[in-house]
Amino acid sequence: MAKPKTSFTELTHQVVREAVGLISLDAIVEGVRILAEGAGATSKNLKQTVRNAIKDSTAIIFIAERGYGWKSHLINGAVQRIVLDEVDLAERELLIDDFQRDLFQPNGPGHYKYGVQGLPKIELADGPSIEVGSIPRAFEDDILSLPDDFWVWLEAQGAQPGDSLLLSVIDADARRYRFSYEPLATCDTQAVAERGVQLLNAALKFVHVRQGQTIIPEMASYLNASGIFHQIPAPPPFEQLWTPEVWGPIIEHYDVSPYNLGGYDPLGEALINQMITGETYDQEVDTNSVVAGEGPIISVGEYGTYQGDLGVDVTQLQARINAFLENTEFPIPDDDPFLPAIMQIFAALALPSPTGQPYQASELVRIFGDSDEILDWIEHGAELGMVNLDTAYTAIVEELFAAPPMVISAPAERTTPSRTLVLRVTYRYDSEYWREIEIADDQSFHDLHLAIQRAFDWDNDHLYAFYMGKRPYDSRTEIGAPMSDCDQEADQVTLGDLNLRTNKKFLYLFDFGDNHLFDIQVKKINPKAPPGTYPRIVAEHGGALAQYSYAEGDGDE
Repeated sequence: MAKPKTSFTELTHQVVREAVGLISLDAIVEGVRILAEGAGATSKNLKQTVRNAIKDSTAIIFIAERGYGWKSHLINGAVQRIVLDEVDLAERELLIDDFQRDLFQPNGPGHYKYGVQGLPKIELADGPSIEVGSIPRAFEDDILSLPDDFWVWLEAQGAQPGDSLLLSVIDADARRYRFSYEPLATCDTQAVAERGVQLLNAALKFVHVRQGQTIIPEMASYLNASGIFHQIPAPPPFEQLWTPEVWGPIIEHYDVSPYNLGGYDPLGEALINQMITGETYDQEVDTNSVVAGEGPIISVGEYGTYQGDLGVDVTQLQARINAFLENTEFPIPDDDPFLPAIMQIFAALALPSPTGQPYQASELVRIFGDSDEILDWIEHGAELGMVNLDTAYTAIVEELFAAPPMVISAPAERTTPSRTLVLRVTYRYDSEYWREIEIADDQSFHDLHLAIQRAFDWDNDHLYAFYMGKRPYDSRTEIGAPMSDCDQEADQVTLGDLNLRTNKKFLYLFDFGDNHLFDIQVKKINPKAPPGTYPRIVAEHGGALAQYSYAEGDGDE
């Protein structure tokens, strides 16, 4: 009987799940190695295999500068505040936000092999335990499904607008949570406000580390696991802190979509509202202009009109649309001859697909083109679950935005002696990989960047920055790529300008998406190095270092 293959993904999850608190990547790799050797298994590149398993996991989360942890364990003990209002009490509806949604579903919506399973149970303080219905999905609904027993209990507390419910995580794996009641009259509002400042600062730090490339659910996931909610009293609800005055400057600084960070833009909001409710947008932006064309006009009830020649009988098409609108509970089947035309009309009006399934993004590109506005519209639809970003669409986008690798020309040979520095450049996440580069002190930090790219045989296809202190993303010490928004640009600053001494350490960050971080140390200074070509590699260790990670199959031996 064949021996079953060892799943390194399984072993990676086991090590992190059984760890006490947070654990480093090296510790995870060592734990996996011990378990794998016990099973008689090996991996060609164990560290990369572990990295891939972590990257694809919804159960493991990385907390900056502290390590990796099991998400559902890290949120145990978190306490969040839900402030009641008149509508909540009058309508007997309790709204939750992305932060509470993440506590209830620490691994995200759906079912996963690793992580929590099942719906949460909430223990009411001095009351019964209740079962929660399905958790509302992000961008769709915010009403938490609660039984009548909850509202009976809340009324018994004498709940008034402005009072708070405190949601505590007792044991996320066991699906145990707790609601306690806090009247506004007994709340220490000053202490709560101070906690709000702490939460807001933690959120801003996370956003700046990500260079604005994040979304609210991702922020919630990180902050919930970071420990910021484990202190008493619970801070105010995040939505009270995350105002336009806060996120507005962020979207301007990083030029990111306001929708991702809790804001909105008029056209995007119009299309999204139509996707959700079908309501027409009657303010300054006229969404009908998006679909105006030449040819017959097709009416889609109260949702708007479409003008264009779709190559089918207009009378029959209009009748088919009217029939569907009278009873939308029955999706249009795939073999309906009018389906392609109806889907084009509905998509143009930002209405849900008449098939009951998400639109395929590649098909929307085929119909409407690939302008930036259309791609943004498609991405908004995907965030709502209305559009599926299929493989063909991904290929289209990659082709649109792919830039050819930048050619790194070899430096010119010097015919006279130079003052040089020997720098050891070590990959932060695996110290096995390092290069020693000798560079003239009259050469720029951009020259050093190119030398590092050559040394590791990378593509030079992303932005970068050097930080002369101990922390990345520190604007006070940043030397950024040419044309970047910083005080010092790498092509304008030479190594000699900074009067670097032996043993001086600084940082190099490449690709703000993958966050490849390198530690650099001045190992030696040569006051009069011989003529030759600089920068140049004078020592190396670790072989090739992959710039892009590609999944290595479980059980590779």
